Amino acid sequence: MTAAFLQSELADELKKILSDFRLKNSQGERTSINIFEQLLPMPEHLDQGEIAPELLENGLADEQTTPDPYPYIIVRLDEGEFEEVDSAQKVNLSLLIGIYEPDYTKQGHKDILNIIAKIYERFAKCPILNGKYTIQYPILWVLQEEESYPFYFGGMTLGFETAMIRREDPYS
Repeated sequence: MTAAFLQSELADELKKILSDFRLKNSQGERTSINIFEQLLPMPEHLDQGEIAPELLENGLADEQTTPDPYPYIIVRLDEGEFEEVDSAQKVNLSLLIGIYEPDYTKQGHKDILNIIAKIYERFAKCPILNGKYTIQYPILWVLQEEESYPFYFGGMTLGFETAMIRREDPYS
């Protein structure tokens, strides 16, 4: 099993785990969490026909791009390791979490912790993903250090062991 397959299958699993989770996007509307593989998508400029005429007249059209991706999780492949020829591959992934919470009580970090708890709970109950990948411990998590209100960030580091490939001996 390749690391790329693991990344895609983990992204699909996160969509299932967090399907009922609704957080605010940057427009203040409640929405599901966007799951991206490796990087955030590139913003795209809107077609001239989609831009409000007053923005075109005021020279603000260049600033119009697709909406922000908040809330999101990026499933990023970090590193992998083959210890020996017949050993399973070990793959480390980072989950980078970003949310928008404009409430003045500044409790967005609690939403991040709830997301982390849901993901941990899933793998604590069943450490195997799709019958191919086994979670490895420790599972690490972190919250941002700097103030970035109304945006909050956190992350998790997950390690998985993939099914091993057996060496073939054509002479046996």
